[in-house]
Amino acid sequence: MTTVIAGAGEGDAIRVESITPRLLNNQLVVSAKFENLFSNKIVGTIQSGLPSIIQIEIKLRDNVARQLAQRLFVRSISYNVWENRYTIRGDSTHSYSNLEAVKNASSRIDSVVIGPAEQLRTAASYQLQVRVAIIPISSIQSKKVTDWLLDPNQTEEPIASDDRAGGFKLNLSNLISYFVGERKQSQYSSDWHSSPAFRIEDLK
Repeated sequence: MTTVIAGAGEGDAIRVESITPRLLNNQLVVSAKFENLFSNKIVGTIQSGLPSIIQIEIKLRDNVARQLAQRLFVRSISYNVWENRYTIRGDSTHSYSNLEAVKNASSRIDSVVIGPAEQLRTAASYQLQVRVAIIPISSIQSKKVTDWLLDPNQTEEPIASDDRAGGFKLNLSNLISYFVGERKQSQYSSDWHSSPAFRIEDLK
């Protein structure tokens, strides 16, 4: 099992803290942890009753930097001010009574399937890249955009080639620019973080 730990001293910037590839049921899967997703502004937005969107991009590259696979995952976080309940919607829906539980659940992915291990060469070198962002959504944008982003079909499509309703591509950089402006992107998105190179045979 190969894990990359991001360097210390990055302050309050959103970052990918660790990336861990492994094999599970003959599939290449990845787990990752994120830091500093929940700034005071994001917490304030959620607790006001407006949702925020978490978007996670994953890419698999070979030793000559060819992109072999890409995955996109989207979660929404909302808060019911009357019931004092937080809800995370994604591939499933979960409710929580406190913000710390929401942060813990939202700041990681566990055993996300990248693809069948048999499609990769045993002795070749590979690398996983991960980027995460959290995006506050206004009341005007909320329902239409949140429902569109959480369409389960989105996760199986190429990140940079989906061009549907709303007039923008389903791409993290474009998405942040659409909602909060290009100049503020670094406040809401991590940089790309890469795992060390690994071989499938080393994960067995």
